[in-house]
Formats: sequence, structure tokens, C-alpha cells
Amino acid sequence: MKSLSWSKVRNSRYYFLWLSVLSGVLLSTGWMAKPMAFFLLFAFVPLLRLESHLVKKNVPKPGRTFFLYAYITLLVWNILTTWWVYNSTAIGGIFAMLANAFLQTIPLILFRFTKARSNEKFGYISLVFYWIVFEFIHLNWDLSWPWLTLGNGFLYTPEWVQWYEFTGVLGGTLWIWLANFTVYFALVKHKGVYTKTARLGGDIYALLVMLFPIVYSYYLYETYVEKGKEVEFVVVQPNIDPFSEKFVGTENFIPFEQQVERFISLSESQITPKTRFVLWPETAIDGLYQEATLEQEPILQQIKTFVQKHPQLSLLTGITSYTIYENKKAATPTARFRKDVGYYDVFNTAVFLEGNKPAQLYHKSKLVPGVELMPYPAVFGFLTDLIFNLGGTSGGYGKQEERTVFANNDGIGLAPAICYESVYGDFMTNYIRNGADFIAIITNDGWWGNTPGHKQHLAYASLRAIETRRSIARSANTGISGFINQRGDILYPTEYWVPDVVNATIRSNQTITFYVKNGDYLGRIASFIAPLLLLSVLVKARIAFQKKRAVAG
Repeated sequence: MKSLSWSKVRNSRYYFLWLSVLSGVLLSTGWMAKPMAFFLLFAFVPLLRLESHLVKKNVPKPGRTFFLYAYITLLVWNILTTWWVYNSTAIGGIFAMLANAFLQTIPLILFRFTKARSNEKFGYISLVFYWIVFEFIHLNWDLSWPWLTLGNGFLYTPEWVQWYEFTGVLGGTLWIWLANFTVYFALVKHKGVYTKTARLGGDIYALLVMLFPIVYSYYLYETYVEKGKEVEFVVVQPNIDPFSEKFVGTENFIPFEQQVERFISLSESQITPKTRFVLWPETAIDGLYQEATLEQEPILQQIKTFVQKHPQLSLLTGITSYTIYENKKAATPTARFRKDVGYYDVFNTAVFLEGNKPAQLYHKSKLVPGVELMPYPAVFGFLTDLIFNLGGTSGGYGKQEERTVFANNDGIGLAPAICYESVYGDFMTNYIRNGADFIAIITNDGWWGNTPGHKQHLAYASLRAIETRRSIARSANTGISGFINQRGDILYPTEYWVPDVVNATIRSNQTITFYVKNGDYLGRIASFIAPLLLLSVLVKARIAFQKKRAVAG
């Protein structure tokens, strides 16, 4: 009866749809709950099964059919995993999910093209390289949206991927694809072809590919000893509603001076003589301050008075700032223009304050496409006012090329990662190479509401801690604040939507991991090999076409 039932399913007109949706659901599991990340290791198997059926059954227009069902798979994955973006920007969220799913089909279509014009083995090998190249590009171009990089799927299981200190998240992507292929060939593709002994060997091999990285990771996790001296941090979570309280023009706007008083009051409740760093969140002060005269701003003087009361203390806080350029030639591609101001850039800025020293600044450099960034402003800059006015602001943000590291009087280096930047592994390694002993993340995760969004964002920081072996202090305006140790364990997390402040001691570290030293080398290797694979297929197809035409002639 079971065989008959499965036969009906397999012959159903909805069989391909079921396979594609099943793959999409399995792909989303890693972002849902801790133990479910294991499903990623065979999440693509239904889609691979679907593709092989298209070949066997001689389906008309197999390329278009595969694109359709692959797109369904990827759209289901995007919706189930990142639906919460809708809470921040409805139109932008829908567009992001539709567009990202479309972009993700590119490596799958290239795989289908390669496999159809070469052989099966060559096709599956090419898929690994095509996908890693896609993710590598998606991490580095202006339309970047790396939230669903496959290796990020282990965000809730840092004890499974301690070897990210050698590979970064692209190593997780490689593992997922290798595991999917071994499961597919062992349990599906060659079922009934091999002898029982050979099939048993294939099954054992598949289990080894899935389990060995986890076992090895647990060994690294249990034997890792945190390095460096202890340093005391205080992180503040003021919980000021970004929709109704935080910004000028909102319904219950709290004047910036009062907001700062809240920050100071919360900080004072936990500061001790041993405290070395205090973190306030992203855009803690959003009054738009000119950088050239920042030191004279009353609100900065208010903050500096607080800092000077504690000579041992360094404060990292977020503000919104701007710089005016002398003329168009001096302006950057991201600069805006107003007749009464001239050319200027607005920045999402981190400010570092210490004693009587001048304020040090870092400008957020990984910007959210469409919300903070007009992709390729040198080309599409003429659309800036139209696009960003539709979004409720008047233009995109500026950014800087280098990663600034702030050092206190003791020479302890702090990486000021602002919000979205903490999703990028290779980007964060630049802070470490520039001398950061800690990572400080300042963010505002309240835009997404009480959804998986702020939890995922927090969990990604665990992966950054493993890649760099740096402890992390995290201050969120709304969301979850707390600390992460060098193994990726989340410590002392605050509750969502509750004003809070946490004092903790974490360890500095100056060791450079293999990943910090080499960055996304897997992406660079794949970027070299993948074009060669595709070129070889194109040449082979061209030669075959010429031979066929010669015979016909």
C-alpha cells in the first residue's frame, strides 16, 4: 500500500511542485530553530530529484520548467526566512524576496546548462563552484543581500561550525552542497543500481560527510580556551520606539537631550571603576550634525561631560552626521545636492569619545540596498531623489573605504560594526587586521518588530566571533543586547522590547585566525574555476554545433 501510495504521489501532476516546495521548506529550517539546521544537509535533494526527472521524462522545454520550479523553491525559502522585512518596508520587503529568489536561480540555471551540454558528473561539480561564486559576488556588490548565504544557516548552532575560523561561512556553503550530493547519490540517484554492499558504502560515506564536520567542530568547541586579558564592558539598551519616539516628526518624539539623559542614567547604573567601554546603540543621537562643528554641539558636550566623569572610560555611540564638500569635483558619488547647502554626504556614524580627546568617527560602509544605498550611484545617481523620496528620506548615505579601529588609553582596539555590517564575515576581518581586539556591534533592530529578524541578526554575530575568535559586545536600541564569547556563545542576552543595561567582563584577543588572514579565499578560488568550467562547456557546445552543421551541409 505504501508503494502504491508513493507511486500516486510520484505520478501526480503536482509532483514537481511538491518537490520544489519541500526543498524550499527544508532550506528555511536552519533559520528557524537550533537542531533543525541538520535539514540543510539534504535540503536540495528534492530539487535535484526534480531536475533528474525532467531529463528522464523528456519534459517539453525542460530549461524553462526547471527555472520555474527552482524559483518556487528559492522564493519559499526567502519568504519563510525573511518575511519579517515586510514590517520595516512593505514594498521593499516584497521586492527583496522576489528579486533575491530570482538572483539565486542563476547558479542553478548555469548548472542545468552545463549538465545538459557535458555530463552528469561535470554538471554537479560545476554547481558547487557556481553557487559559491554567486554568494561571493552577493557579499560584495552594491545589490548585496547576504542574509541567506547557505553557511549562515548554522547561525543557531555555533558548536557545529567552529571550523569557520578556517573557512568562514562559505565553508558552510561548501559542506551543505557536498552533503546534499552524497545524500542524493546514496539514497536517491543510485537506489537499486548498486549491490547492497556498494549501497551500504555509499550510505556510510554520506553519513561521514554530514557528521564528521560536526564531530570535529565539537572537539574544537570543547577544547578551545579563550585568549586575552579580561576587559569590562557596559552595553545599554534604551528601548526607544523607532516608529513613534526616536526620530523627529514621530508621534511621541522624545527630545534628543532627554534620550541622552536616559542613556546616561542607564549607563551610570552599571558603571564600575573597572569599566573600560560603554556602548550606546546605532543612531542613538539622530539630529544630523555637521562633522566640522561636531565638537561645539551642545548635545555632544552633554555626552562628553558624562564621559569625563569617568577617566577610565571610553564611549562608543551612534549618531547621524554630514560633511559638506567645497564643490562638485570634491564630492563623492554618493553626495546629495541642495542649493542652500551645496554638495554633502550624510553618514550613519559611530562616534568614539574618551576623556578630553577629540571625537573619533567611523562611517557605516555596508549599507542596506534601497534603504541606505542607491546601488552604483555613479550610474544611477539621477534616480536617488525619486527612489529615496518614495522611501521617506531624501537620499542615500555616504560610506568610507577603510575599517577604522578605535583604541583606548590602554591600547585595546575596538571594531565599531554598525548594524548590517555584522552580517559580512570578510568585511569584518578588515577590522581585525587593523588591530581590533574586540568587536562592538551597535544596532537598532526594532524596525522588524518581535519577529525572527532581530534574533537572526543577533545569532549571526556568533559566526563572526568564531571566524575572528573575537569576543563581541552588542548594544541594540530595541532588539537584543548582550555579549558573545570567542566560541560564539551568547552571554547575558537582554529581553526584547525592555529597557536594560548589562555589565560583563569578556576577553580580548590578538590572535589572527586563518580566515582573518585569508578572508573569503573559497570565493576567490571558485571565481577563478567557475568561469573556466563554463567556458569549457561553451567551447564544447560550439564545436559540437559546428560538426553538426558540417554533417548537415
